[in-house]
Amino acid sequence: MVIAQQMSHFKFKTLLARSLMVGVGAAASLCLGLVPSFQSSSGVSFSNAAYAQSISNSDVQNYARSVLAIEPLRQSAYEQIKEISGSVPRIECHRPSSLNDLPDNVRQIAANYCNQAISIVEGNGLTITRFNEIRVAQDADSSLLNRIQQAIMELR
Repeated sequence: MVIAQQMSHFKFKTLLARSLMVGVGAAASLCLGLVPSFQSSSGVSFSNAAYAQSISNSDVQNYARSVLAIEPLRQSAYEQIKEISGSVPRIECHRPSSLNDLPDNVRQIAANYCNQAISIVEGNGLTITRFNEIRVAQDADSSLLNRIQQAIMELR
């Protein structure tokens, strides 16, 4: 009887530990934007499949329009900054603090570029956050990248 209780207690602890691990894994995957999939042969694996499902054709079109309009501005700002300072630092328009350490003349070029880019993105029906989500998602999802490339080709 004692052995049966110990075995039952052991199974309960094992089940509890596994449930806790699955819960932690699920919570972590949600935070990272990953989708868990269960396979009998290999157990649990994670992918970015949720990105492609959550990005509508309208978002893809708006993203493609934005990229096409922003690219000439980006190239011009890049060349101007390179000419002034010899190299081009990392500039993140969604993080204005990335401009703080730039020399005044370079900061002005970067700020103008960022303001124009933000205006273009918002004019195409996206928020900067959504634009960046799509940019990150395309790096992880080749089918989304193909959808975006197709939209860009159609718009040209």
